Amino acid sequence: MKKVTFCIFAFITLTFLYSCKKEESKEVKPVIICEEFRPFNYLENNELKGITVEIADSIMGLLGINDRTIAFTTNWDSAFELVKTADNVALFTTNMTAERKNVLQWVGPVTLTSTGFTGLKSSNLEVTSITDAKNLPSVGVVTGYSTTETLENLDFANLVYFNTISTAISALYAGSISTLFDITQSVRAIAEAGGMDAHLLDEIYSYSTLQGYIAFSPGTSSQTVKSWQDKLDQLKKQGYVQAVYDKYLPGTKAPGLVSIYTESNPPQSYRDNDGILTGSSVEIVKAMMAVIGRDDLITLTNWTDAYDQVLLNPNSMLFSTARTTQREPYFEWVGPVCKKNACFFVKTGSPVQLNTIDDAKTLGTIGVPEGWSSENELIGLGFTNIQTWATPQEVFEKLIDGTADAVVLNDIAISYLADQTGHNPDEIRNELLFSPGETYLAFSKDTKSSYTQEWNQAYTTIMNNGTFAGIWNKWYPGITW
Repeated sequence: MKKVTFCIFAFITLTFLYSCKKEESKEVKPVIICEEFRPFNYLENNELKGITVEIADSIMGLLGINDRTIAFTTNWDSAFELVKTADNVALFTTNMTAERKNVLQWVGPVTLTSTGFTGLKSSNLEVTSITDAKNLPSVGVVTGYSTTETLENLDFANLVYFNTISTAISALYAGSISTLFDITQSVRAIAEAGGMDAHLLDEIYSYSTLQGYIAFSPGTSSQTVKSWQDKLDQLKKQGYVQAVYDKYLPGTKAPGLVSIYTESNPPQSYRDNDGILTGSSVEIVKAMMAVIGRDDLITLTNWTDAYDQVLLNPNSMLFSTARTTQREPYFEWVGPVCKKNACFFVKTGSPVQLNTIDDAKTLGTIGVPEGWSSENELIGLGFTNIQTWATPQEVFEKLIDGTADAVVLNDIAISYLADQTGHNPDEIRNELLFSPGETYLAFSKDTKSSYTQEWNQAYTTIMNNGTFAGIWNKWYPGITW
């Protein structure tokens, strides 16, 4: 990559911004702006560096843009206001949110990061849920950031506002705030760059994932946006984007053409004792990618986060997803990839007897994983005694410790859940079938049709050549597909 030319963006005037340009071309080049967001865009020794910086520069090179100037700002709010109101302006690295999605135009993703609460290890703080986080003494946030909007929308009353992420991090180390909410990877990188000991930091609670984009103003021509997206996809296919990630974040997989999400839901998807992502559906998805000729990143997160990400972001996919009437119009579907039965389970030796589904309405507490189709089905049937937990492992534990009188889980998962939680599957019994079902790959509605066609064709291929049957029989011997 050639050394990136940049100018310091300090005033919200297009005249100033365009003065950074070396020459005029027949087609007006977008004004490109970024801020301090290590390791994606930052200044070091008066040189602009970072993952998104190099990607944006390479896209401009492929487009034949001679002036590849990128403006650097320390005022995110002003830059974001400009990209919303001026023509032909781009700002990176910008996270897509529901509020922003239809306001701007998007090229990406160029990043996939995790948000969470970071504190000092010495504080010994413990957070087990987003509700718990509302009771923290103070949470530092940066004005105008999408992460800040997240907590504001959740009615957090303990927020302390800063103008930059660097000042927020300094306040955390100084003890002025107890925690900081932002992209955890970036917090560590910026702390290290500022000479602070990142080993003193502790990720107290991981909340959600974010996809980062190059955001274009609404007045930018749609052809310009399309050209940038096409060139980014080209760089991904050629392996260039991964090479940039290898340079700045060795061992980190770059976002692929399709952003793929799953949850911890054994035996379909989970991390084994070595931390490797595995499971029947994981193997099926990887087999399909092998047919397509790609190896896109699979992100393991909680169900609610994964579901929300695919509803929001284009070219995204979630597996394995129950295909219900309620969900049908929100996704493009490929599959099925798994068959299973949702059942009511109780502790072995429990006096609870369920002859009908209505009998379960008389119990004290029924546990179910948050956001699962089973939760919606129970609510639709008039159940008022439901309590949710983030993962099936937690739901299993709540049955064992007596918090829940019964739980709704998948029959094929019980032995795996018992193993992961250190219990014997004989400690619980299958009391009643709730609902049989199949799960699918669910693609966002605005996924490129060519991508969903590739996945559909790959599914047909592995069904016809015996690959699918081999995976199914490995994981579920004796269970006929």
